[in-house]
Amino acid sequence: MLKKLKPILITLIVIVGIVIVGNLVLNTLFGDMCGNKIVQKVSSPNSEKVAYIFTRDCGATTGFSPQLSILDKDDKFQNKSGNTFRTNNDFSIEWLDNKHLKVIYHKSSKIYEMDKKVNGVKVEYVSQ
Repeated sequence: MLKKLKPILITLIVIVGIVIVGNLVLNTLFGDMCGNKIVQKVSSPNSEKVAYIFTRDCGATTGFSPQLSILDKDDKFQNKSGNTFRTNNDFSIEWLDNKHLKVIYHKSSKIYEMDKKVNGVKVEYVSQ
């Protein structure tokens, strides 16, 4: 019985190893296929927070996506999805004070993410 299981076990270990190594090779060669392009960077009135409006593009099979991230002033803007607002149309922002940000977006927009509080900042949304 043990002699029959040994080749199966070895085969499974080899397959798992090939999958793991293949995944590492693909990630090393191609990395993250998405890219961000900053459209606007707006600091809060006291300059402690920074709101980034950017477009995220993940290649030919997906369209670009306007997004918003609110970060602390010392945080580095990274190649990630927005942490506050994601949509399919352009939008604008306005700091109301150090802890409140207004997002103005078109009423026909598709909304993929709409967080009301991010990184200590309350976000107000207005559709027009």
